[in-house]
Amino acid sequence: MGEAGEKTQELYAIKGVVTKFMRMLFPLEFRIDSVANATPMLPFQYPLVPGEMIYLPEKVEPLGKPGGAYNYYFVTTAHLAARHDFGTFRLKLADLPGFEERAETGVEAIDSFVASFEDPALAGALMRLGEAARIDAELARRYRGLAPRIAQVNEALLESMVPDALSTMLLRGALDLLGGDHEIVPSFARMAATFFAPLRERHADVLTTARQTTSLYRWIEDLIARAREAGQGDPLSGDADRMRNDLISSRMKAAEGPDGSMGEDGEEAEGGGEPDQNLSLETSGQQSKGSKGRALSPEELRKLIEQGAQIRPSQGDGNVDGDGMYLTQLTGKQMSELEQMREQLAEVGSMPGQGRLMLARNRQDSYYAYDEWDYVLGDYRRNWCRLREIPLAGDEGDFYNSTLSRYSELLPIIRRNFQRIRPASYRMVRGLEDGEEIDLDRSIEARVSRRMGEIPDPRVYKARKKEARDVATLFLLDMSASTDEPIHREPRKYNEDDDPDDWMKAWQRRPQASQRPRRIIDVNKEALVIMAQSLEELGDQYAIMGFSGHGRDNVEFYVIKEFDQELSDEVRARVGAVEPKRSTRMGAAIRHVREKFKDVNSRAKHVILLSDGFPQDFDYGHDRRSNAYGIQDTMVALKELELAGVLPFCITVDKTGHDYLRQMCQSSRYLVIEDITSLPRQLPKVYEQVVRW
Repeated sequence: MGEAGEKTQELYAIKGVVTKFMRMLFPLEFRIDSVANATPMLPFQYPLVPGEMIYLPEKVEPLGKPGGAYNYYFVTTAHLAARHDFGTFRLKLADLPGFEERAETGVEAIDSFVASFEDPALAGALMRLGEAARIDAELARRYRGLAPRIAQVNEALLESMVPDALSTMLLRGALDLLGGDHEIVPSFARMAATFFAPLRERHADVLTTARQTTSLYRWIEDLIARAREAGQGDPLSGDADRMRNDLISSRMKAAEGPDGSMGEDGEEAEGGGEPDQNLSLETSGQQSKGSKGRALSPEELRKLIEQGAQIRPSQGDGNVDGDGMYLTQLTGKQMSELEQMREQLAEVGSMPGQGRLMLARNRQDSYYAYDEWDYVLGDYRRNWCRLREIPLAGDEGDFYNSTLSRYSELLPIIRRNFQRIRPASYRMVRGLEDGEEIDLDRSIEARVSRRMGEIPDPRVYKARKKEARDVATLFLLDMSASTDEPIHREPRKYNEDDDPDDWMKAWQRRPQASQRPRRIIDVNKEALVIMAQSLEELGDQYAIMGFSGHGRDNVEFYVIKEFDQELSDEVRARVGAVEPKRSTRMGAAIRHVREKFKDVNSRAKHVILLSDGFPQDFDYGHDRRSNAYGIQDTMVALKELELAGVLPFCITVDKTGHDYLRQMCQSSRYLVIEDITSLPRQLPKVYEQVVRW
């Protein structure tokens, strides 16, 4: 915690300064963005994911000494950027023993190396921890002014962890924060530090980290194996994995061995060796400081573990025989579940909160990551939204067929209107040897060539040639919850001469079985049915898609018909399956539409967006009470679409639509339909007017 009076540091306030600072230190052009709901993390907790973006918490509470939160942003940014400059992603797998024939490099090499261990989660955590130690040491050497800030930030973050938990001691050893008096430092931490010492040498590289990871992994596995051996012949030995996880639990505290050491002079292997390890755990605290512990049987140990006892470390008497463990201090408090260091280390391979999803989404084939424009920052939030495509099951085509019946009189009229635009157009073709007109420019060029004694080009004519329509239009449907609103009908009117006492008329006016009223979404679907049926005859390419979602990490995109799909029974059924969902995050959906057009080769590309209100989502901007953020992001997304050669047109049935649509696009690019029931008749007219080819 920080000192009283210190304020929370927010990223947006110093983003520009931090960016300039980073670009002074490193040649690569990185961008900084925020991670919502994330808390400050130690360097090794950030996953080894290369990229142009550096993600940091939106705000940091007072941290340690004054200025700790401010320093956190500079230190963490430098550390993450240094991964590139200091070679984290330059690992060649073939340089490691046993991988000589492998060709992977960079992050693929790291992934393959970690996956080769029996416990990849633990190996990956140790690899990240080793790189954190190496990079922090190199930063401190190159930039002396950063050294005290690095130590201050790491120390402040470590204060929030269980002081003598095994995971905390491992971190202190890695980050060279054991303290001045090494005599009172638990021997586990001192021994762990020897593995990280080579990584702080001047010439250490990522290959050194990989080698030390192997050595440290073997040492920890050896500790776990010895714990399992202690339980042989007991039910505990049959649950070795549980014993293993308990031993390395982040809430358990490692014990020192005889004479305050982790064992006898362990023969050093590469990077610190694999010393002989005997464990002693203290029993309940009524013994004097100098009293000896007693050997605890495997059965007793098993019961203690099952009860969730919290175990504290202390000094053994040096007479550990390896068949038992010493307990001299126990707190009898129950814990719902012992947290495990292995799981803790593996878990931080992904950032907490929303950041965990954000950094993982680019690796998931079923998700798409999109930027979002933040008008407050005046910059994009890179890879801010996660969008996934969701299939629709269908309704057997009932809605589609009933709509055709409802509008059976309208369809022939639309068909005749579309016939007027169906005939092929004409375009002027130049450079012909025979044609309708002389091309003045080419005839002059031919005359000049003849005067110069050259053979003139005989292709001096031009003519109009027929050209078929080449149009592709995507209909994008807003499927937000508000489209579930019913369309209010006028109450039934009766003639003045209706006799209320006439039982026959009263019977005819009796209440009928209630039917679900038509909703906004139903009218939108009807309009799409009419357009689909009409465009099939016109021959234009078209696609139908919808969108909704709930939050930036759950933008939903529904594919009803792709451009290259026929209007099959399955597609007709999908139209009927469209139902209101949740929110309206338009920006991400529009950016995904742009991707849908990448493989479309039509000369004219259009998007017609059907909605019933302004863009909104529970986390769409800094202030939930304001729709300005969503409107600005959608405006930018529409401009991006137009720059990509796709012309958008927005249609809304919201009577107040002028208020926000005039901010999102030009007045010629939107239409407000006040009578929603007229949409099925209006949409074909809009299509005729706005679709240019």
